[in-house]
Amino acid sequence: MESKENQKKRFYLKWPWNVLVYILLVVILRIFAIPVILLIMWWNKKQQPEGPEEGYCLQRTRGRLTGLIWAALVLIGGGLAIWFFMTAQSMPYEAERLKEELSFGYYLIPVVGVVAILVGLFLAYRSLRDALVPEKSALAQSIRAQLPYPDEAPAVKELFAMVDQDLKANGQWCGKLGVGKEWVLGDEVSRIPRIRGIFSRVEQHVRHAGKRTQVTYIYEIWIVDDRRERQVTSLRSKRELEDAMDCLRRRVPAAVFGTYDSKEYKDLVYAQEEEQQYAQERAYQQRKARFDEQNRREQERLAQNQVLTMPDGSVTSRITWDTIRQLLLRPSRTGESSPFQLVPGIPFQGQGYTFSRLACLPGSGQELTRILMEEDSGSPQKPGQYAWTRDVSTSEAETILRGWLQGEIPALDNWTHMERSGHTWQQTAEQN
Repeated sequence: MESKENQKKRFYLKWPWNVLVYILLVVILRIFAIPVILLIMWWNKKQQPEGPEEGYCLQRTRGRLTGLIWAALVLIGGGLAIWFFMTAQSMPYEAERLKEELSFGYYLIPVVGVVAILVGLFLAYRSLRDALVPEKSALAQSIRAQLPYPDEAPAVKELFAMVDQDLKANGQWCGKLGVGKEWVLGDEVSRIPRIRGIFSRVEQHVRHAGKRTQVTYIYEIWIVDDRRERQVTSLRSKRELEDAMDCLRRRVPAAVFGTYDSKEYKDLVYAQEEEQQYAQERAYQQRKARFDEQNRREQERLAQNQVLTMPDGSVTSRITWDTIRQLLLRPSRTGESSPFQLVPGIPFQGQGYTFSRLACLPGSGQELTRILMEEDSGSPQKPGQYAWTRDVSTSEAETILRGWLQGEIPALDNWTHMERSGHTWQQTAEQN
């Protein structure tokens, strides 16, 4: 984690200046602006290693401005169709010839032109609405609709914060698809507890034009929720699609998995009878209960392979989540500092490192909780030379501790790398 002073030195184009610069580059350089724009986008992303400053959701809604390109193309096409028709009408001989060649299709030209203009205006409106008025965006509407009480949903800032915080704390990214423990963010958003089916779509389209053959691939994730609503996200490669399916299998194991347009997909999406829908929901709840029980047993097994050092110095290997949670909340009730630590029998591996100890200093009241994960030295008799630390809220600490009990290491992107200095720790030179 970098200091505030270092973060202030970072320079990148913020909204809306980045969009204005992109437009100016296109006007000046035209097609040659593409590599320059891509370079600027790469630089902006590099300068925000902990994720976009405005949040993933707001960045996604502002990205809808690219829809103006398609809107402009459709509007131009519609305008050209009407111009062609009006020009032909001004030349009677040409008009008669076109009527003979195109027959009824000749009179469809202005209709197609008007329809294209209306579609272009709608696309432009939707892009501008999502980018400039995020509270009315499709993304915000989707999040509201998936909450238990949509009519009582908070303002858009809090809506987006729910998804952003989950992705920052627990997110795994497969291309542009982010999978947290509560939300999945792609082209659309899905709430994990409501997911009932996940399907992959891989298609190859071949088009022949003269001597040229053009091959187009489609890679998509289709997520179906308990309302039979579908959220579709396009990915760039088969590898991204496979990684996304593997990640979702771990996060939503009770859901139905398959391929797009398969029997499982059709049975889930097109179920009309209440009895069929009830049977599907009951089967899902049974699978979920079975997986929850397996996870509980695995968590207990991993927890019993650890040693918990209590605030008073006593140790125990009989560890439950209730014990950890009581220790975490204890300072808020007593006002006293109550550090504790967890040491696994076999060091945990994750995020490219091996960890032998987690120390936790719970915060009281509004104070943050400090967590330190010590890297394994390779020898049981020798303490670790390096560690990672971070100050987090109580809810984030709960997530990290739950993961540790299951042998999971959180993403270290926004943690501070520390080096042992005597009996204390100091920030490593690479992060100073």
